[in-house]
Amino acid sequence: MKRVMIIGAAGLLGHYLSAEAAKRGLDVTATFNRTRPEQGAVPLVHLDITDADAVATTISKAEPEVVFLPSALTNVDHCETHPQEAWAVNAEGTLNVASACKNAGAKLFYVSTDYIFSGEKGEKYYEFDTPDPISVYGQTKLEGERLTLDADRHNIVARVSVLYGWNQVSDKTNFVTWALRNLRQGSEIKLFGDQRVSPTYAPNAASAMLTMAEGNASGTYHVAGPNCLSRHEMGLAIADAFGLDSSLCKNVRTEDVPLPARRGKVTCLDINKTQAEFNISMLSFTDGLYDMRATE
Repeated sequence: MKRVMIIGAAGLLGHYLSAEAAKRGLDVTATFNRTRPEQGAVPLVHLDITDADAVATTISKAEPEVVFLPSALTNVDHCETHPQEAWAVNAEGTLNVASACKNAGAKLFYVSTDYIFSGEKGEKYYEFDTPDPISVYGQTKLEGERLTLDADRHNIVARVSVLYGWNQVSDKTNFVTWALRNLRQGSEIKLFGDQRVSPTYAPNAASAMLTMAEGNASGTYHVAGPNCLSRHEMGLAIADAFGLDSSLCKNVRTEDVPLPARRGKVTCLDINKTQAEFNISMLSFTDGLYDMRATE
């Protein structure tokens, strides 16, 4: 693998994918839509994935061997209240990319989510478990998975869960940076004690995905942190790692905070298949936080 394209380089994962690919000496083309990252060593191209012609032209011109697609409409509640936009970006946009990849002879590496599961299983999900999304976001991402694998069985679907890390491209927050900002201001934060996830360190996930692509992966994999933590447990860990007041983390139930989209109670992802097949080590939440502290 010598040439790759990262669609959505202004996002948290997309930024780290671009940086890691360049670090590995790959020929990288990165795209952005609304937010343009600072110009670095990686060429930047504007691309709206809902524009099928532009997608086809951009991929054909770049001639990538692998196209990574972390770009998506990821605000779960926005997707719930704007379903047409969610389907246009997350499903139709994915179809545009998958079709263009097929025509250009490129492999598609599609980044999906734990939201394709309802959380009713009550324990970690495996790749072979049947998806049953309960939100518009989850439904659109599941359709993106189907479109990816229907386009070519050699394509890759990688499911992640609650990505976190320093956002070096924009001021958009993720769970950890949001919690840190509030805790440092001395503000209380309400955190679900009954919603468990597998927090995933974005730089670690980016490295793992590139290793998988280099290893000629195909099919569905989980690329997530090894822990299964509640949002409240995550908040306490953040406070501990950064020396902040953990009493500001208030434990609440999901039913106490009305939100447009339903959340699954336990959507943690099992990662044994990914780690075993590619000799990948996914960082624990604590290790990811201490790496953030060391690199702040």
